[in-house]
Parts: sequence; structure tokens; C-alpha cells
Amino acid sequence: MRAGPGVSQQTLVDRLTPVLPREVEAITGQQSAQEDTDMISSQFLTLFTTFLLVFSGIALLVATFSIHNTFAIVIAQRTRENALLRALGASRRQVTAATVTEASIVALVASAAGLAGGIGIAAGLKILFPAIGFPFPGGDLVISPLSMTLPSQSASSSAWAPRSCRPSARAAPHPAAALRETAVDQSGASRVRALTGTGLAALALGTTLTGVLVSPTLLLAGLGAVLALLAFVVLGPVASSTAVRVLGSPLDRLRGVTGGLARRNALRSPRRTAATASALMIGVAVVSLFTVFGASLKATMDQTVSRSFAGDVAVSTPSFGAGGSGMSPRLAGAIAKLPEVDTAVGLGRGVAEVDGRGRALTVTDPTALARTFDLGRVQGSLRTLGTDGIAITRTEANSHHLTTGSRTRLTFTDGKKETFTVRAVYGRSELAGDYVITRAAWAPHRTQDSDTLVAVSFKNGVSAANGKTAVEKIAARYGNPQVQTRHEYAQSSAGGIDMMLTLVYALLALAVLIALLGIANTLTLAIHERTRELGLLRAVGQTRSQLRAMVRWESILVAAFGTLGGLALGAFLGWVLVKASDGASDSAFAFAIPPVQLVVVALVGVSAGALAGLRPARRAARLDVLRAIATE
Repeated sequence: MRAGPGVSQQTLVDRLTPVLPREVEAITGQQSAQEDTDMISSQFLTLFTTFLLVFSGIALLVATFSIHNTFAIVIAQRTRENALLRALGASRRQVTAATVTEASIVALVASAAGLAGGIGIAAGLKILFPAIGFPFPGGDLVISPLSMTLPSQSASSSAWAPRSCRPSARAAPHPAAALRETAVDQSGASRVRALTGTGLAALALGTTLTGVLVSPTLLLAGLGAVLALLAFVVLGPVASSTAVRVLGSPLDRLRGVTGGLARRNALRSPRRTAATASALMIGVAVVSLFTVFGASLKATMDQTVSRSFAGDVAVSTPSFGAGGSGMSPRLAGAIAKLPEVDTAVGLGRGVAEVDGRGRALTVTDPTALARTFDLGRVQGSLRTLGTDGIAITRTEANSHHLTTGSRTRLTFTDGKKETFTVRAVYGRSELAGDYVITRAAWAPHRTQDSDTLVAVSFKNGVSAANGKTAVEKIAARYGNPQVQTRHEYAQSSAGGIDMMLTLVYALLALAVLIALLGIANTLTLAIHERTRELGLLRAVGQTRSQLRAMVRWESILVAAFGTLGGLALGAFLGWVLVKASDGASDSAFAFAIPPVQLVVVALVGVSAGALAGLRPARRAARLDVLRAIATE
């Protein structure tokens, strides 16, 4: 309602309030717009905050693997030092306490630096956003206790893990142990680990298949996904030996002795190789998961439009376009008068409670709807809905035990209750919705009549280009909404998926970067561990370039193992998510694997592994031969 000349919005509201029913409230247009904005912002911020927390958890998990592996190597290299302490009288508890104290100090210092950096970036963004015209809420920065304690706890707990601390406590007190050279972790995969991992994998597969195929539930599917991740981590050392042998077999022919040495170095400690690759595997798995799920959503949208939409063009407004007000319901009638058009039907949206549960209503011309959309097999007649009839999908009819001729009560947003007769039951509901009523039935309860979609079918002999041009001329008079072909409409409907994937990739780049830093750190420590060995290789004729290549190829093999494991795990979890979503909803989800995107992910993972090996390779090549040989 528009105020007259010289009358403010608030004055109009004050005059309307006394004459309105008790359940009806009048507010200004500015207040309505602000409420809509606050609602959208609140929903978006809640979703965005949850999204960030999930991916920060992934980043912390990846960092935990890297920290754990680093401390395990450092403690293994201190075998001689710890044995000397035990020989001088230090107890196991004291050695363990010293290691945990060191881990806690490192965790606190690193967490404090990270928190300071994060707070500084947040403060910078608060200044930057208003400067570039992006609105940012006022007030001070909010720093939660969780953000202060979680990172340090994660770092200290990763160092406290049994594999990290037990070697330091178990160092033998005999003086001879203190005279041995630094220990090298040559442990492989135990039979207990293999049996445990196999059992976890079988349990994960059984739980997942039950939650996806037998009794579709997101809870069982999610539990199976977590068990699958645990199985991958436990079986890592078991699979690493075979995987590295297979992946590194071409190196013997391509790189000769250098390639063979790189493969043997990666095989030296299967447990260390698996732990180093696990961090990268998790990052790649999550990237692959969302890549597969995004491709499946696009395929589902394309399948839905192709199967349900029988028209030639679709007229719609963007999701956030036109203030979310939709299109005028007169647009469909204006388009229907064009000589090129056979049928034009507008789809409006309403809301009502059906048997006590809120449901979305499709407000349209049912007869034209049947000519433009594929509704499957229709029981009853869509032409006889009138003002007291309703059409519902077969799924909803079975859920509420309804059939043609049954009666159901609808409660509208204005508080009025009316009884409708089910006059038609149809099969498909992707675009048409689950409940269909006529505009005449909706008119007494509407607050603002608008359409979200106008489906248009052309007459025989009218080309798509000519028909689309004619529709665009009419649409320009009604706010200029988008006029798209069926394929364009499907692509546009899936446009938000690309935005989501872009944000996912940007956030996961941090997790992958942390994993690559872990690979570089592990290789650097391993080079320190193998100082004498590298010196002997240089002494018998290995050149600096061969030594650098050996370290780089070792890094590539570790990264390739983690990348391929992540791709397999991500594709599996993507399938689980798609099938679980399919079982938990009435819509049919299509599963699709995007080969090009997954190949790109694989190439990026392996290439990043090569980059991670550059710094350790340079450090190895700079070793002084005589000093390296003399090192114990």
C-alpha cells in the first residue's frame, strides 16, 4: 500500500492500525525491508559461521597429523639423549613430562602467534570492507573462548599422542643405549594394525551400505563415513608399502639409480610415510567430496529440468533479484497472447499448514501446468480444482493416507481454516511442488500475488530464437526478468553450486597448504636423520643435482600416495552423501563423477608435493660431504 502525497509511512501505519483485525499488523515499507534483510543476514551468517567452523576443524585435524608426525620423528632422533637421561637416573615419568612440557610450550607459542595473526586479519577486514563499499556491522571484534583454547589443545594433544611420547619414555636406561647412533624409525605395519584396519573397513562398508541402500538415514551414512576415514588412517601404513612400490616402479626406468633410491627411502618407514601422507589425504578427500557432490547437484538439476519442464523457455528472477518480490502474475497472461506462444503458465508460491504441518503451495492454472510440465501419471482431473480443490503428489497422498475424493484441512497465514477436496494425485513434484491450488482458491488469503517462474511453450514451427526474442520484449515491460532456454535455466539454477565450490576450494587451500608444510617438515627432519647416509652417497659419486632429484621424487611419491588415497576416499564419501540425500528426500539425486575436475585435483596434489620437496632438497644438496660422513 502506498501513502498519499504528504503522508509519511509511519502516519499511514498509525491510521491503519485501529481498523485492522487483531491478528493483522501494519508496518512501514522500510521496516519490512529491514526485517527481510535481518532475516536473510541472520540465516546467512549462521550458515557461514557453521561452514567456517567445519573447515577450521578440518584444518586443525590436518595440522594435528603434521604436528604428531614431527614430534614422533624428533623424539625418535633423541633416542640417544633420552637413553643417557635414563642412564643418569631419570624416570620414565620425568622423560615423558619433559616431552609433554615441550609440546605444550610449542603449542602455546604457535597458538598465540596464530591467534594474533587471525585477530589482526579480522581487524584489517573490518576496515577494508567499508572502504570498498561492502557493509560491515559496527561494534568491537568478538573473540570467543573456544577460539582461544581449541588450537593450543589440538597442538598439545597431537604431541601427547602415544606414538609421539612413548618412545621417549621407553628409552632403555642401559649406558650402552646412550652410545648408539640416533635411531631411525624403520617400523612397518603390524599384523594387529592390518586386522584392526580391515575390521574397521568392513564395519564402515556395512554401516554405510545400510545407511544408504537398506535403511536410508543420514545418521548411519555419516557414521559409516567417519569409520571409513578411520579405516583409511589405520590401514595407511599397510597400504603405503604396496602403493609406493606401484607408484615408484616407473622411476627405476625413468630416473635410474636416483629414482630407485627415492622409492626405497619412501619405503623405509611405512608408518612415517602414511602419517605424512594422511594430512594431505584428508585435505584432498574433502576437496574431492565437494567436487563430486557439486557435480551431482548440477546433474540432478539438469535431470530435473529436462524431465519435468516440457516448455521451451523459462522466465524467472534471480534468487536475490528484485528484492525477492518475484514477477507480476499478469506477465504470464501477456506472454500467452503472443502469436508465437502456445501456452504460458505462471507459478506462484504460497504457504499453509496441511494437517498441522507447514507446506509450500504452488498457485497456478492447473490446466496450463499439465501442458507445460511433466507431472507423471495423474489420477483424477486437474481441470476441476476450482476454489475448494487441491492436487497433491503421490508421495504426499501416501504419507497422509489421502486419495482422490479425500478431504484435508488447510490453515493459511491469515489464520483462516478451509477444507479442500483432493481432486487430483500426480506423480512428479520437482518443479511443480507437492501441493497445487488455483489462483481463485489462493486469492482470499494472499498478501502479495507474484510468480517465481513463468514456463512458456511455443507453437509448432516457431524457432527457439524467434520465440525467445518475442518473450524478452514482453518481459522488458515487467521488470525485465531473465528469459532462458531449458538448458540455460538448468545452468542458472545450479549457479549457486559453483559459488559454493569456489568458497570450499578457497578454504581448503589452507588445509592443503598445512599438509604440504608437514611433508616439507618431515623430509627436512628425515634429511637430518640421514646426514651420514647422504654424505656417503655424495662420497661415492652422487652429484648435487641427483641428490636434489632423489629428495624431490621422494616427496612426490608421498604426495601421490596421499592424493590418490584422498581421491578414492573423497569419491566414496561423495557417493555416500548423494545417496543419503536421495534417500532422505523425495527428490531423485543423480550421482556424477567429474573426471576433469578430479584429474586437476590429482595434478595439483602431486605438483604441490614436488614444491614441498624443493626446500629439503636444497638443504640436502648443501651438506658438506666430510662433515656429513663424520656425523654420528
